[in-house]
Amino acid sequence: MLCELKNARKVYPMGDLEVVALKGVTVGVDIGEFTVFAGPSGSGKSTALNLIGCLDRPSSGEVWLDGKDVATLTDNALGEVRARRIGFIFQSFNLIPVLTAAENVDMALRLAGLNENRAEKVEKALIDVGLKDYMTRRPNQLSGGQQQRVAIARSLVKNPAIIMADEPTGNLDSKVGKEIMNLLLNLNKERGTTLI
Repeated sequence: MLCELKNARKVYPMGDLEVVALKGVTVGVDIGEFTVFAGPSGSGKSTALNLIGCLDRPSSGEVWLDGKDVATLTDNALGEVRARRIGFIFQSFNLIPVLTAAENVDMALRLAGLNENRAEKVEKALIDVGLKDYMTRRPNQLSGGQQQRVAIARSLVKNPAIIMADEPTGNLDSKVGKEIMNLLLNLNKERGTTLI
């Protein structure tokens, strides 16, 4: 199993109240799987992704990644796991506005300390998502679909074991959303990239 939640529970304190975001969820994802968490707003989908992606810790239960209990890892070790093993694609793109598409993608390699052949890796990632002619454009010079493609290239460039996509088509129209989902499906088929 590549990643696993075991009886994971997440509670957020809100003043005198406690909001239970996850109620003892157990789920596992194998290498190369394309897994979808579906449910209504507020059902805990993003919380589950945040736990698996090591962005948050459970209130109780366990999170396992690559055969390791995430609870045993230091904050620095968790940061390294996020930087090297996990790619993130967010609904809101989260691109740095003053950087070009290539520089946004390159930032993922810099943060992971992966300095070998950076320029070639960045170019290949942007070509793979259909943005060969847009590498020098800043986010405000790109459409929403193109910005999401940059975000996908940024997540792919470090060749992560797993890509976490939290509503990657939520801010896109249905046509572009379908293109982005087809791109993700093809990456899963062609590269065997694990996608959640």
